[in-house]
Amino acid sequence: MSNITAIVNVFKRPHTLDIQIEAIRAQTIPPECIFIWNNGNKEVDLTKYKDIPDIRVFDNNFNYGVWSRFLIGFLAPTEYVCIFDDDTIPGTRWFENCLSSMAKQTALYGTIGVISKEQDRYITLKRYGWDGPCDRSMPVDIVGHSWFFRKEWLSYFVREEPQVYQKISNGEDIHFSFMLQKYANIPTLVPPHPFNDKSLWGSQTKTAWEWGCDGRSETYTHYPIDKMFSEYITRGFRTLKQRQTITSYDDFAMFKEKIVTRTPFAVIRPSDGEYIVLQNQTLTNCDHWTFKSGGKLSTDLRNAIELAVRTSCYIGIPCECDNPSMAKWYYNTFHMNPVYTTFANIFVNDNWKRYIDMLQNEKISFTYIGPSNHSSPFLIENYINIPEFLVNEWDTKGEEYMNNILSIVTKSTNKIFLFSCGPIAKILIANAWATHPHNIYLDAGSSLDLFLKGKTNRYYTSGDQKCCQFTPSLITL
Repeated sequence: MSNITAIVNVFKRPHTLDIQIEAIRAQTIPPECIFIWNNGNKEVDLTKYKDIPDIRVFDNNFNYGVWSRFLIGFLAPTEYVCIFDDDTIPGTRWFENCLSSMAKQTALYGTIGVISKEQDRYITLKRYGWDGPCDRSMPVDIVGHSWFFRKEWLSYFVREEPQVYQKISNGEDIHFSFMLQKYANIPTLVPPHPFNDKSLWGSQTKTAWEWGCDGRSETYTHYPIDKMFSEYITRGFRTLKQRQTITSYDDFAMFKEKIVTRTPFAVIRPSDGEYIVLQNQTLTNCDHWTFKSGGKLSTDLRNAIELAVRTSCYIGIPCECDNPSMAKWYYNTFHMNPVYTTFANIFVNDNWKRYIDMLQNEKISFTYIGPSNHSSPFLIENYINIPEFLVNEWDTKGEEYMNNILSIVTKSTNKIFLFSCGPIAKILIANAWATHPHNIYLDAGSSLDLFLKGKTNRYYTSGDQKCCQFTPSLITL
């Protein structure tokens, strides 16, 4: 038996309920429990279900709208919850598909995913899922028709009060994705819906079109969907389309808000030096550390970036105005999610003065992890020394330092850790975030060298610098 509770909804399509229950029971990984939520249909008779041990019937005489089925998820006795629209019939391996995908990448999964085209209107650019087959999990803005998630994530659903009555007929889908994005760095994905294996699909095409277009989807109160969508954009919901033209100013402002409010997140910033290491080529960089081809660092760095993608750690890559081919290599090689793709120069270049001003003016206290304990104008709570040339000895000493850092960060909550140790920072941050995502982990790189080393070999600390921007040629959808 699985650790899943399935929630089905009865409203204007009671004739689909038996078929839904049958399809849910036929799963290769069947649910432990099924909730039937009657959303105010006073004519349907659910008596036959009330004596079945694994079915719980909620027989309401009032329509609480589309949000209510998420709220009863708090009563689920299982780790996972899967909610179905009443026009949705899953293939036999839907739960299996979701669990397998969740093991590869933590995310909210659904059977139809939408990438929005506009910021002020609800217009679809692309759909993935039963109406857009895909061979791998695809990032989308929102999902619908079926939602698969960890029950504990419902605490984020109510982090900002659900507008149950104001938006009784819509908005629950974008609200959930927004809350997970804003407070938990959890993305929204559609798991594989391969064209040649519909057993993995969360909805069957024939019934989805037939029942979904029968005119029985709307409740009695209509909140304009364009207005609802634009309201969430105004509140800060970040869409994939928006990421195609985002600037380094925009992302710095977002990170600043998270830092000031101590909202946990992590950033790694692989760039040209890491690129050479990932190609397994010998390198001595401008800071005089040396990587020798064949060293363990190359594999560990690749694994760290892959781990960062799976755990929604922000990954800063070179901008197109700097090195477009390298930017595309990172983005495509690691199948990066646009929402968690940022700029390698996010804390330097034209943002460097903003970054330094933030640390000083906002009185940001942090732990510094790097090769210096030089006095500085910052509020540094602790110094954790990392040898300046640890890259040279990573094969023999890397595991020791990794375990030490993990033992330190796991004892803290809502703390800020700044790492300044070249390619090793990417490995340490990715593993720290995956192990204990309750702090802020920043790949500071050389940004504090002028203060903590008393010198810098980076040009961005003087003179005018430019703002960077992504383009649709890089952030492809």
